[in-house]
Amino acid sequence: MDRAKTARVGIGPASLLAVLLTILAVFAPGTRARAEPGGPSIDAILTPEFGAADEPAIGVTLRLSAPGLAPGAALLRMPVTLVGTPTAAYPAAAIAASDDAGPLILTASDEAPTSSGTHRNYLTARATAGPVTVRYRTEPRKVGPETRNGPLFDWRREGDGMMGAGVYFFAVPPGQATHRIRLTWNLPAGMRGVSSRGEGEQQWEGAGESLAFSFYAAGPVQSIPADGRGDFVFYWLKAPPFDPAVLGAGTERLYHSMAAFFGESGLSYRVFARSNPYPSGGGTALARSFMFGYGNGGQTGATGTDMLVAHEMAHTWPTMTGDHPLTAWYTEGAAEYYSVLLSLRAGTIDHARFLSLINRKAEGYYTGTYRALSNAEAGKLFWKDPRAQRVPYERGFLYLARLDGQIRARSRGKRSVDNLVLDVLARQRKGEIVGVPEWRGLVVAELGQSAGREFDAMVAGKLIPPPRQAFAPCYRLVPATLTRFELGFSDTRPDLVKDLRANTAAARAGLREGDAIVKMTPLAGVRDNPSAEMAMEVRRGDESVSVRFLPRSEPAAGWQWQRVAGVPDSACKL
Repeated sequence: MDRAKTARVGIGPASLLAVLLTILAVFAPGTRARAEPGGPSIDAILTPEFGAADEPAIGVTLRLSAPGLAPGAALLRMPVTLVGTPTAAYPAAAIAASDDAGPLILTASDEAPTSSGTHRNYLTARATAGPVTVRYRTEPRKVGPETRNGPLFDWRREGDGMMGAGVYFFAVPPGQATHRIRLTWNLPAGMRGVSSRGEGEQQWEGAGESLAFSFYAAGPVQSIPADGRGDFVFYWLKAPPFDPAVLGAGTERLYHSMAAFFGESGLSYRVFARSNPYPSGGGTALARSFMFGYGNGGQTGATGTDMLVAHEMAHTWPTMTGDHPLTAWYTEGAAEYYSVLLSLRAGTIDHARFLSLINRKAEGYYTGTYRALSNAEAGKLFWKDPRAQRVPYERGFLYLARLDGQIRARSRGKRSVDNLVLDVLARQRKGEIVGVPEWRGLVVAELGQSAGREFDAMVAGKLIPPPRQAFAPCYRLVPATLTRFELGFSDTRPDLVKDLRANTAAARAGLREGDAIVKMTPLAGVRDNPSAEMAMEVRRGDESVSVRFLPRSEPAAGWQWQRVAGVPDSACKL
């Protein structure tokens, strides 16, 4: 079955779940009903347009097999906005529809907004007669330095081509009915058309929205392997500020290791890379694919491009049914946990890097502004405050690390948290629903009622007890006084002080909301150095102002891991 995901939110077949820098469209693991012979089908044709002077565009033609709709029924549906990201949001007049009875007039009707966005339905003015053909087109979204970073759900110009998600430009039949889907491309000579499914023509069975929740690239697409063949392919349109061959090789190695661990060896996976015109990066995972954006200075994330990709690839497997605020500790926490653990097992990172990564996650948890909020309370702030977005990542990671240590100790190394996570996945593949109550039952069965009480405390935002048994015998936990990087304002605008937070070093140094940034110390130079100061020159009206401050939070008590001397790597068994 199709699973679509974003590093930060899940969309399931039954409900929209909101979620870090992103929302995940997640079709819960299981077996999708196969399309009935003679059942509904969608023939989708994409026509990229590359004018010499005009902005490029993407044209869409859909041929729908006899939808048999009554007057006023929804023929198509698409988001207007999805977790803050706008789409093409076609007016009804921009969609040409016809059937055996001639032109088919559509009217647009927007649904009530939800926490994840707003959707638009395109309703028929009369009953449909036979197969229906619809056509529409859009130019890419225009973005610039002021564009807010978020899920990679838009469609952008990238170099001499276009790249993004189908969410931006696809209006598709609504609902979860299984269709036979065929995707083809009408391409100019010398151009390539690729999607999450592969290059060129692709066929599959799924809901209409599986077209939307896929990534696409059109134009002079480059790839590794160059011919695009194989079960792992990495695509880009502009020369990136990193070596794609090196990143691609490491990512492919990790993907095969992850797929084997989660029991899905042999299935394909595709990675897309694109640039951002602002100093922020991030990633979004969809159906067996992942797209990441890098900032105009090459930024992707605090832990590096390889770990961003590892996190998003891990999202391919661990999921949980339920509203996002209540399940993100698992979807995001498991992606955090397995991105580092499976990278170590695959040999794509060494123990020194592993130690640095797990300590960064622990530091984020203990110094978190919203550490004491419950999962539900943090979820309410998720799209209002970026600091709330980190709660499920670090909380989930530390909870799973502690649980793993407890299980290994209780079973004398015969079992681990891997057994529980793989059990959840096996149940989901059989069509079972696994949510928060089912997980609680699993940990109680494994460790007793005390594990249930610990889980309840984690959900309520209580401090997770120090995971002293985690990552033993190679690592031990020691108390530490910690600070986290705290710029004090949004890092999405390289030219402007925006969303300045009170009671931060930046505010105390004299920065003001709306100050124009003339120059500042590169973030890469201060983010990982607790003693490095930020130096800034800003313009305030006709005045030039210089400020210096230490971009760190107030100290907090916490814990960090240390490598145990004398224990060889071979004894780690992580």
